[in-house]
Amino acid sequence: MVAIPHTTEAFVVSAPGKAILFGEHAVVYGKTAVAGSLDMRAYALVTPRSDNHVRLVLPDIGVDELFDTQTLPRLTPNMLEHPGMVEQLMGHISVPSGPGRLAILTFAYLFGSLFVDNCGFTVSVRSLLPVGAGLGSSAAYNVALAAALLRLSGRLPAKNASDVINEWAFAGEQVAHGTPSGIDNSVSTRGGFLEYTKGSEARNLRTTNALRVLVTNTKVPRSTRELVAGVRNARDEHPTVVNLVLDAIHETAVSAVSLFENSSDGVEQRLQDLVRMNHGLLATLGVSHAALERIREITARHNMASKLTGAGGGGCALTLVPSDASDETVEQVQCELRDAGFECYSTVVGGAGVAFTECVAAEPVDKWIVRMSSHGQNSAVPADPFATVVAAFVALPASAVSKLAP
Repeated sequence: MVAIPHTTEAFVVSAPGKAILFGEHAVVYGKTAVAGSLDMRAYALVTPRSDNHVRLVLPDIGVDELFDTQTLPRLTPNMLEHPGMVEQLMGHISVPSGPGRLAILTFAYLFGSLFVDNCGFTVSVRSLLPVGAGLGSSAAYNVALAAALLRLSGRLPAKNASDVINEWAFAGEQVAHGTPSGIDNSVSTRGGFLEYTKGSEARNLRTTNALRVLVTNTKVPRSTRELVAGVRNARDEHPTVVNLVLDAIHETAVSAVSLFENSSDGVEQRLQDLVRMNHGLLATLGVSHAALERIREITARHNMASKLTGAGGGGCALTLVPSDASDETVEQVQCELRDAGFECYSTVVGGAGVAFTECVAAEPVDKWIVRMSSHGQNSAVPADPFATVVAAFVALPASAVSKLAP
């Protein structure tokens, strides 16, 4: 039981998405996978209120809910068999259906678990990650939200803070997904590159070198469940052949781990080779798509290796950008991908994990947000003196939002 600190300053928490570099599908069968933090992030702006209400604003999915903290359930350890059961305790509070439902329930679970006293604040979350594209948008939200609420509740320790954030973010993932692997929230919390094997704790790889990449969204919807089931059916029908393919995918991941941790000449070219091999093996399992192959064709013309990331069948492709590629070449590749009908983002993988921001270039975040936003209307109300800041944050261009990470 801890007291709630009196919060008078706005702050931002940001958390990255994730990309699986090696080991998709094989990881389901106990093989190794390598994932990295993707510097396309979710940003949670936290602002104080002067009443006992909490407001959750998620403009990307049309959520703007105000809760009286006296009506939100408070949870004690072992009250629920599973975090996903939190809706049973919502009582008379109506949780709307639609894409924001799980985000609201996650907020209710974390608030009820971390806060004892009544308090007032607003959490507004903007995400620069496409939803449902296999890039860890849910985990980035849960990590940013967990970190924000831990800080507000006074439960964020000075030491091992990332472990505590990761633990609560995983609980949020359980609300959203039931039985998540935990790799997405681990990558988002810790950043960098992680080696993961089912049933074992994820391990950070000893490298400080982030990789420049292109992330291309095919905009082709796919069902992870169906794709995983398809591989399982193929394995049941042809166990010897498919197991050899899964073993080979495992070896690409193991080889990548060795390259990451033992840097030497030629690492970049060998990583490109492994990317091409891993995709070819995944295509053998039937989880590629014509759109993914088109992306590979376009990028290969510029000596860049691409592969599906995640479940495949559409979704996103990841392209390694050679260190000697000029900005003009990268822009040309992006233009060709966009002309082909895809969405393309230039970013890095293997960067920082969850981070707090109080100032941008020595200017407090609330003042910087208002100055950078096109929203000039004063929206302040007695109960929420920061309402103008929230409105400005919602209207802030994505290019400005990205500057809210340290």
